[in-house]
Amino acid sequence: MSALSVIVVGAGAIGRRHIKAVRQAGDTVTAVVDTDIVAAREAARPAGSVAQTSLAKTLADEDADVAVIATPSGQHLDQSVLAVRAGLDVLVEKPHRVPGEVAAGLRASLGGRRYFVAMTTRHWPGIEATAHAIADGSLGQILTYTDRMHFRLAETDLPPWYFDATLSGGGVLLTNGVHAIDRARALVGPGLELDGARLVRVFPSHRCEDSAEIQLRNHTGIPVHLSLLWSPYASGNTGLTVNGTRGSAVVHMDGSWQLITGQEEQCGPAIEPDEPFARQWQAFKASRSGFDLEDLEPTLGLVERIYRRYTYA
Repeated sequence: MSALSVIVVGAGAIGRRHIKAVRQAGDTVTAVVDTDIVAAREAARPAGSVAQTSLAKTLADEDADVAVIATPSGQHLDQSVLAVRAGLDVLVEKPHRVPGEVAAGLRASLGGRRYFVAMTTRHWPGIEATAHAIADGSLGQILTYTDRMHFRLAETDLPPWYFDATLSGGGVLLTNGVHAIDRARALVGPGLELDGARLVRVFPSHRCEDSAEIQLRNHTGIPVHLSLLWSPYASGNTGLTVNGTRGSAVVHMDGSWQLITGQEEQCGPAIEPDEPFARQWQAFKASRSGFDLEDLEPTLGLVERIYRRYTYA
């Protein structure tokens, strides 16, 4: 494939990781767009890119192949529509829309353009090894599935927009829960049913939930427990654990992993923060299946059902 010309929308930490992944692959970042022109210029400078504050103007001025969207969640849907209508393929940070928004306009605008949702944890080597072990029967019949995504945070560690539902769409359930639900659907089947949930605010100043405990089950009855937490203390026993009749898989929050069966034991080291973005960009370029609009819509639908049924405790 020839080198791609890319517009990166959003000059924060995640946008910069996308810029690095694009450049490492030999592709070109032609423009960086952010409403904060200083941030846009700082992110654009190492790439020799143009800095802009308007996506619409950039789409009109720049000849590009792809838009990478890494802005606050509430902007993803509208910016995606702008980009695909301008004829660009899109890699959009999760979630591709926030609860209450409708993707019909985006769906109608795609016209065959590639639309890839950035579910970075599914590009971890340990998650991929676990997926293969489940698919080929190495773990046997799956008995339990537990995913604990816990993060130690000070009250002001995350930018304020994370706690404004008009910009973020929700708290830890949306920000981290889309990863947990997405990989559960990928690993044990897309048809997950909701059995229960509990949402709690941990930090008094936060307007969205910092804790979400979710009970699901797949179409064969496998129990799926997801535990999501932002808290001021370190939490133990985090990561993904899948137990089966023939073996088990564990993927830790640093990306390290172990796969143990009666036949063999495999393991992998912790990963650098930039690695999933590089692997994801290669998956996007290869048009890897499983990450498009229709793959991710059911995940957002499940998040919406949880928000409708359960209020903060």
